[in-house]
Amino acid sequence: MGDVRRGVEQRRYLRGMIFPEIAVVERLYGLSENEVRAAIRRLRDEELLQLHDDYQETYFIDVGHGTPSRESTDAGLAAQVADLTARLQELSSRVQTLESMVLGRDDG
Repeated sequence: MGDVRRGVEQRRYLRGMIFPEIAVVERLYGLSENEVRAAIRRLRDEELLQLHDDYQETYFIDVGHGTPSRESTDAGLAAQVADLTARLQELSSRVQTLESMVLGRDDG
């Protein structure tokens, strides 16, 4: 349950994504079928999962009332993108330096 909550908060799980089948969750977390079903009931009560009526035993992520606002998530996401962009530029510069060093030695 904590993984699903964190995943929704961190936007790894978005509205409409299909929740793994019960058997998959059992194997992944080493839980019994009853434990998984109890967790699913609690997640549905918290409005983080919904059962789609057209598909038996198929649950979808449903970002309900317990999720952070989109604005706060977008601001955090923008900060992460800026940080990753800066790191990528730094790494690109370092790769260019290393390539010029290696190519300079090979040409000499």
